[in-house]
Amino acid sequence: MKVKISLACFFIVLAFLFIHIDPSIGNETSLTLIYTSNNLGEVEPCGTCPDGGDNGGLPRRSHYLKTVKEEVKNLLILDAGDALVVSYFSEPRGREQARRRAEFVLKLYETLGYHALNIGDTDLGLGVGYLKDLQKKSTIPFLSANLKEKKTGKHVFKPYIIKEVGGIKIGILGLVTADISPPIQKELKDYFIDNPVKAAAETVQRLKSSCDHLIVLAHLTPPEIEILVRDVQPISIVIGGNDRSFVFPKQISRSLYVQADAFGIHVGRLNLNLLKGSYEFADVLSARLIQKKIEEIQEKIEDPKHAKDLQGLKELQSILIEQKKKIPRSDGKNTYENYLTLMHPGMKADLDIQRKIDASRDLLKRILP
Repeated sequence: MKVKISLACFFIVLAFLFIHIDPSIGNETSLTLIYTSNNLGEVEPCGTCPDGGDNGGLPRRSHYLKTVKEEVKNLLILDAGDALVVSYFSEPRGREQARRRAEFVLKLYETLGYHALNIGDTDLGLGVGYLKDLQKKSTIPFLSANLKEKKTGKHVFKPYIIKEVGGIKIGILGLVTADISPPIQKELKDYFIDNPVKAAAETVQRLKSSCDHLIVLAHLTPPEIEILVRDVQPISIVIGGNDRSFVFPKQISRSLYVQADAFGIHVGRLNLNLLKGSYEFADVLSARLIQKKIEEIQEKIEDPKHAKDLQGLKELQSILIEQKKKIPRSDGKNTYENYLTLMHPGMKADLDIQRKIDASRDLLKRILP
């Protein structure tokens, strides 16, 4: 009996040791983050949009997202604002048509699998009351940490959500610019836009003890974003969008700032490896591309048919190896690879999404503002 008890204790201790042998287990995870902004109610390529050409369209985006879902385990799909409408419509007929179009766009976003949608300033032109009704019918949470009721000071929509991905908790909050155009400002009779930096600071203070990383969907002006990342920490990732242009990834303070352009022409993708307790980021895309080139050259060096180019290949490989050595090390940092994928005419399209659009042509007719 004593022998059996001793053996049982031995295996329990052994199991305990194995469970705790690697303290990093659960402290890091890979995540693919898809980000868009300023879709502005477009469902198909917008030939009249600036720099649009025949690029864009939700059928292409849907097919692209399906391929990403097949590739990766952990995925977040987020929109930084102004997904629903192109402009402010003051006339009742134009507004009603814009609202019907916005409802259709939102249904397509649900089908595409979006996890959260930030409310942008142009979205507010649809009417806050209408947006509240739309939220009740939608499976996608609308976010806004600084859109509030005048009477109560309460948030109109959820200020944030928390998603757990691979053992890491990620807080996602939304902000809308305080720089609202006068026509839309008049529509906010019972509501107000709180200072986005103040609202962010309050929300981050609430979230930072329970979340490992924070993502801000920041439909803010560039100066507002600069102040946000300077004055509010820790914020891991800021996804912008108010000025409707794409931004190559850059680190401001300790935050990584990215942004896609308007009308769905590009879809942003961040391949991330996130660590608990780390707030620094390192871009590993360059190192990966250089390493790939080094390996391709090595294959040619080993291939007899490239024997006459051997010296040149070895010299080029040596140059690339030296370049790779100069790239800062990423030890102890969160790492990322960023891609802006053009939704071009050569891409495949999701035929189910296209059929839904084709069946709703009358609904999608647009009255110019």
